[in-house]
Amino acid sequence: MPKVTEEYRTARRHEIAQAALRCFARNGFAATSMADIIAESGLSAGAIYGHFTSKDELMELTASEILDARFLEVEEARTQQPLPTPGEIVRLLVTGLMTHLVDLQLLVQVWGQVPINPRLKQMSSEIGGRIRAMFAGYLTDWHAQTLPVEEARALAERQAPVYMGLVQGYVTQTVLFDGFDGETYLAVVASMSLAD
Repeated sequence: MPKVTEEYRTARRHEIAQAALRCFARNGFAATSMADIIAESGLSAGAIYGHFTSKDELMELTASEILDARFLEVEEARTQQPLPTPGEIVRLLVTGLMTHLVDLQLLVQVWGQVPINPRLKQMSSEIGGRIRAMFAGYLTDWHAQTLPVEEARALAERQAPVYMGLVQGYVTQTVLFDGFDGETYLAVVASMSLAD
């Protein structure tokens, strides 16, 4: 029997995760079963369960892939001169989310499951910590252009949850409110100045 390479396993896991995303977007996270994901993928149950034990585990991989791509984009942005503004970073993140997700409603559906699903709650806490650290790192760089580094770091730590909330606000309003004007929202974010 030929040996399966790590590249093949990674590609297959990504393929399964994409099938799961399509199901979650179409049926909702709570209503999607592993049988739905198996049917959508066109693979056997054994092939799916050889990589994932549950849809929660699939969601963890998908979230990790999407966030890792966003973190890489922010890291690349931090090397640019001039440094992108905080509003440009928020735009970069929401644009990336819209590009990689079938539908932003999936995030809101998963957020709705967090209070009642301990595994998703743990995943959400871990992801939240990573996102907060990403914003704090970027904002430290931003404020260090005009402040001593320690002051910049302290200000960045205070502001990071606010910028996280701006991204979440964009996602939530896009999903919940007909006629939400995302461009105006991002323009207002770009014009904001959080002094302290």
